[in-house]
This record gives sequence, C-alpha cells and structure tokens, in this order.
Amino acid sequence: MSEEETKTSELVRMLVNGTTYQMLDAAAALGGIGEGAVLDVAPLLRSVHRETRWRAAVALERVGPPAVEALMVAAGDLDWRVRVPAIWALEHIGDQRSIPSLLENLHGKNECCRWMAAAALNRIGDDEIRQTVEEVFVADPFGRGVVEELKEGS
Repeated sequence: MSEEETKTSELVRMLVNGTTYQMLDAAAALGGIGEGAVLDVAPLLRSVHRETRWRAAVALERVGPPAVEALMVAAGDLDWRVRVPAIWALEHIGDQRSIPSLLENLHGKNECCRWMAAAALNRIGDDEIRQTVEEVFVADPFGRGVVEELKEGS
C-alpha cells in the first residue's frame, strides 16, 4: 500500500469511527485529496448504518465536483436511505450535472427524496427547473411546506 493509500485509509477510518470533530477533520482532509478519495468513500453511502451514510455524504460534499458522478449513481439507488444523503450532497455541491438525477427523484415515489430533490433543484436549477418544482407540488400543500423549510435550512 502506498503512502497516499495508507493516508486515505486512515482518513476513511476516522470518517467512519471518529468523534464528530474527527469526522469533520477527516471529511475536510478527504476533500483535499479530491478525486482520489471518491472510490474509497462512495461505497460508504450504501452502509447499513445511517450515520456512516451521512458521514460519507459530508466527505463527498467536501470533495466537490469530482464526487458528482458517484453521488448521482447513489441518488439513483433503489434504497431511499442511500438516495437522501446523496441528494443532500449534490445540493450542496451545486453542480448542474446533477439536475437529471434530482429530477428523477422529484418525480419518484419516496416523499423524502422528492422533498430533498425539490429543495436541491430550487437551489441549483434555473427558472424553468424551479417552475417544474412548483408544478409538482401544486396539489400538495404539505409537501410544498416541507420543501420551503428545507430551502430555508439548506
């Protein structure tokens, strides 16, 4: 194992097992590694442990645009528990390439994914995309309210 692989492996271990502060430090360091960290972190999005999935999403958000493709794959996963943190990370990266994945979730069956995708699309989409989001929630005032709350908190 190379020195860089050893460093990345240690950072992933801290990401998963560390305290909140250690996790945030590890996420920032993995973000600094960039694309080289994606293949080590992205599989964690499918963890059975909710906290591990979210820690992975934080790290991939710190990686930024090089993580978008892996996050788009996760946003298309059959398991909504994998999709939600991926959608969150895509929103915070703000890359236009994620719009098709977010639109799929907007029109999907899982409410949580729909709401998260709507908030993300409102943040990174253009006027036409925001109009699409509005139309999806015309007959769903509760969902529209949730999306408004998510937009405020994002």
